[in-house]
Amino acid sequence: MTTPLPTIIRTRRDAIIDRFVGELRRRSSIAREMPKPLLINALPSFLDEVATSLENGAPTSGSEDTAREHGEARWETGFDLDGMVREYGVLRRAILREIHDAGVTPKLSDLEALFERVDAGIAKAVSEHTRLQLEALETERKRTELERSRTAALLTQAPAPLCLLKGADLVFQLANPLFCQVVGRDDLVGKPLIEAVPELRGQALQTQLEAVMASGKPSVANELPVRIAHWTGEMVERLYNVLCKPVRDVNGALEGVLVTAFDVTDQIEARRKAERLALELQQSVAQRLRAEQALRVNEERFRKALRGSPVMVFNQDRNLRYTWMHNAFGKSEREVLGKTDAEVLEDPEAARTLERIKREVLASGVGQRREIALHAGGRAQHLDLSIEPLTDDGGEIVGITCTAADITERKSIEQALRASEARFRTVQEASPDGFMILRSVRDASGSIADFEWVYVNPATGPIVGGRGKDLEGKRLSQEMPGSALAGAFATYTRVVETGEAARVEIACAHEGAPQIFRAIAVALGDGVGISFHDITEQKRSEAERAQLLDQEQRARQHAEQLNRLKDEFLATVSHELRTPLQSILGWARILRTGDVDAESLDRGLVTIERNAKAQSQLIEDVLDASTIIAGKLQLRTDPVDVRQVLATALDLVRPAALAKGVSVNAWVVDDVGIFLGDADRLQQIVWNLLTNAVKFTPSGGHVRVGARRVDALLEVEVEDDGEGIPKSFLPFLFERFRQADGGMTRAHGGLGLGLAIVRHLAEAQGGTVHADSEGDGKGARFRVRLPIRAEAQPAAASPQRRSSDAPTGSARRVLEGIRVLVVDDETDARELLGIIFVRAGAIVREAASASAAIEALRAGEFDVLVSDIGMPGEDGYAMIRRLRAMGPEVPASGIPALALTAYTRMEDRRQAIASGFQMHLAKPIEPNSLVTAVAHLVGRGGSRGSWP
Repeated sequence: MTTPLPTIIRTRRDAIIDRFVGELRRRSSIAREMPKPLLINALPSFLDEVATSLENGAPTSGSEDTAREHGEARWETGFDLDGMVREYGVLRRAILREIHDAGVTPKLSDLEALFERVDAGIAKAVSEHTRLQLEALETERKRTELERSRTAALLTQAPAPLCLLKGADLVFQLANPLFCQVVGRDDLVGKPLIEAVPELRGQALQTQLEAVMASGKPSVANELPVRIAHWTGEMVERLYNVLCKPVRDVNGALEGVLVTAFDVTDQIEARRKAERLALELQQSVAQRLRAEQALRVNEERFRKALRGSPVMVFNQDRNLRYTWMHNAFGKSEREVLGKTDAEVLEDPEAARTLERIKREVLASGVGQRREIALHAGGRAQHLDLSIEPLTDDGGEIVGITCTAADITERKSIEQALRASEARFRTVQEASPDGFMILRSVRDASGSIADFEWVYVNPATGPIVGGRGKDLEGKRLSQEMPGSALAGAFATYTRVVETGEAARVEIACAHEGAPQIFRAIAVALGDGVGISFHDITEQKRSEAERAQLLDQEQRARQHAEQLNRLKDEFLATVSHELRTPLQSILGWARILRTGDVDAESLDRGLVTIERNAKAQSQLIEDVLDASTIIAGKLQLRTDPVDVRQVLATALDLVRPAALAKGVSVNAWVVDDVGIFLGDADRLQQIVWNLLTNAVKFTPSGGHVRVGARRVDALLEVEVEDDGEGIPKSFLPFLFERFRQADGGMTRAHGGLGLGLAIVRHLAEAQGGTVHADSEGDGKGARFRVRLPIRAEAQPAAASPQRRSSDAPTGSARRVLEGIRVLVVDDETDARELLGIIFVRAGAIVREAASASAAIEALRAGEFDVLVSDIGMPGEDGYAMIRRLRAMGPEVPASGIPALALTAYTRMEDRRQAIASGFQMHLAKPIEPNSLVTAVAHLVGRGGSRGSWP
């Protein structure tokens, strides 16, 4: 029989409590020191209430009250929330262990009900604990605020300067009126110390405050000097006894510092003054004794020295009558002694001035030094006069003593110098060239450490950043450190020390405009005079001349290179066109004799056909290059089957490869997808690269071509193991007319246009082409990358630009009964076309001009019109437009028309279609291709594919 949980809790309550107490003491240091009754608290009641609640099937309010009382008790004993949560976890485990020891396996629902009530108790206990904690914090906060309010009131009324600073930045929280008065500011609160009183930065007070904030210990500084900026801008230093006390928050954390300052400047100065006076008094007694003795000695020496001195010395009493004199105004003692200045001097104005100055000295006891001019006998005498009070032994002023030196000559020299300086300034102020004078500033060792401006004329502005007279009296290194002017310091020093003039160029930028000056420095006493001449335009002209010369040389070299390339290209074109022409003309003349066997006849025709195709290819490359150079290359954008393009290009090149003994293999990665682009141009790229690879691969070699998808790019790669490319030629590989072997002894033919055309066709489609080679004899790899642009479903193959070189056998008679009108002004071309169409079963009529063709169309019935474009009188465009405009009056006006012309550009094709032709084909063309095209025009295309 299963024992109910309430019964187990009641019967094993003491065991649960003992297990709870033991486990809790092991886990909590607070519980270890707590008596068991206090540790148990209301646990017995709580367990009884939980058991009762389980029996009744619902929680009781009594257990909530018990849990609340438990939370209050734990708050009072110092348990924190984590301890209470751990405590309830211990209780859970104690109950579970007792259930296990009783051998009872309770239902999950009973356990959930049990722990639901225990969790409810946890929630109530924690809520009560938290409520009490919040109430305590609120009580403490209010007490702290009250104390702070009282403290603030006391600090505001304190008789000494006080302030409260908080945080690492020492932000003002409080500053009483006396402190605001000390610093001369009343907007301190809320500002950091250094922001509010910036002059305290680096002073001992800041260091003391930061030390208190760092250590948390109080600090006292006596007689601390503090410099504060007066409202006039003057720095005033006072001495303070400063007490710094750390301030902590309710948690004991350091939050600021309370500063009390007592101004002790006056007391310190009074004490120092008293000490100084005592020392001075002691020294004065001894000095007076020595002075009296020295005075007697010096008086005798003074008298002896004055006997040959030009200096005037005299004494006057308080009534300003002369009592003693030496060399007074060039007069004898009889003429001077006992008299006043008004009686001695011939200049009344000077006498009144002297009397006024001397009476000021008698009244104030302070000596004066003046310069005065005496006018007598039509000339002026300038005196440097020093007047000092004369005292008796008791310190009472009894008269004056005067010393006067004749400075008339010096004044004359100074006046001349001023006049000279005035002339100098007038010239320099108006000068367009800059000029300045720098005085040497020497250090203790006598070496020049700096220069000081003495004079700066207006034209010097750009050199000194737009400044001028404000620089006079200032140091070069302080005002313009790092400037070009200061950079010539060593030159100025050498000029002063050696006396030799020096020239230097100085570059500067004034108001955004760079300027260059040629400076000439000359020694002027213990300084240097520097004149500046603006050579900016001269330098600019020299630079422009040099640049133009360089450009002209480069242009000439480029022109010479282009001219050389042109000559080489023309020679190559001549060679490449004449070489197959020689074979064509030679075999044509041999065949015309009729004296040839069947084998020679076949070989001759094959040779003529091969060389004619070579000439056609050369002409086509030249036209492609011309189209690219003129910027008229037109591209189509259609879905392209890359596999078919590679297969077609491979078919075109395979006969030449087989003839040379070179194997050509192709590969295509399966997921290459559909490429959106111009199928003709893509095939032309691959064909040119394959042709180039076969040309430069010896017999027995291998050529590989493949395509893959790389991210959003189509990558076509052509690789061979042929002759390779010299490293020096790789940078020029894709330039027009450039060939690694371009001389008369070159081993391979061609115009040097194929790779240039490949590059332009790739770039025109947003792609790139790159070539790699390890050097001569190590083969080459060409990689073309084109953007795929979009995915598309496989589409029908685009028409291919190149016609097949494979033999096609005799033309089928697909034009049986078709009436063809052939229009061409060239007899040979017209006859050839007639033969081709007749062999295909057609009925042919020929016309040698546009007007003849119109007349033939008016008179007869035809199924198709094949016409040249370039004809004398009226070209093919005008003819077809005239024919289409005839309308129903001429039944043949709607005849299908094919333009067969040597004008092969894309714009030529567009113009032909726009004029009224249904098809445009380029000369020369394979007979079978021509017959097939005409068959398509008249609806006999069969299964050979559709034409564009």
